[in-house]
Amino acid sequence: MDNAFIATTFDWDHRYPTSWQRFSNKVLRKLRLTVRLSPAPSDMANVEARMNLFHLLEQTVVNKVPGDVVDLGCNAGDSTIVMQRILTELDPSKAVHAYDSFEGLPELTENDRNDNVYGKGYMAAGLELFSHKFRTLGLKMPYTHKGWFEETVPKDLPEKISFALFDGDLYESTRHLLPHVYERMSPGAIGMIAVYYDEKILAREGISGGYRSPGVKRATDEFFRDKQEKVSVLYANEYSNGYFRKL
Repeated sequence: MDNAFIATTFDWDHRYPTSWQRFSNKVLRKLRLTVRLSPAPSDMANVEARMNLFHLLEQTVVNKVPGDVVDLGCNAGDSTIVMQRILTELDPSKAVHAYDSFEGLPELTENDRNDNVYGKGYMAAGLELFSHKFRTLGLKMPYTHKGWFEETVPKDLPEKISFALFDGDLYESTRHLLPHVYERMSPGAIGMIAVYYDEKILAREGISGGYRSPGVKRATDEFFRDKQEKVSVLYANEYSNGYFRKL
């Protein structure tokens, strides 16, 4: 196991109660109440999802799969940071490409509106915030491609891809991305689907719509219906991640 990326970049301990919550919990115990306070779960990818990303991407490096790495829906750049940290340590010859509108989600079509999960402009994070994080960490900036996926993919994709993170949240985005990226993935390349919730595999009670992103699963299942590859599910606490390996 390589130690290129352990808990040194992000606040992985955000789930531990804060000092005021610990004090409140002591009071609640003395009052013999069963309620306990703890921080709310992250509204972006959590530690388990980052660990899945680390292990899947590292596999492609160790197995010397040809091609660069793409982050499709990079948002504020936390997943891209994980990717760049791994490649800086293990294979600096590979480039990281990050794609996002940096304006949040686009106008939704009926396919996504009917899910009642997202709206236009959700999860907006500017390119300056993305760049600031890399400057603060002293990390090499990835190639950034600003624009809607229909404008940047496939036009700005690298010729060969060894690892792809699909994080488009929507049916339409996922449906657009998959065929173009799949076509350029080398044999042995891995595609990770950031939110792929399959209640038949791992059902969870009480999680919000953003942890399910039903349009992502619909588009993914449609695409792989006639493919040899199988999409598998990985546990990621509030989330679940999907992944496939290109044959």
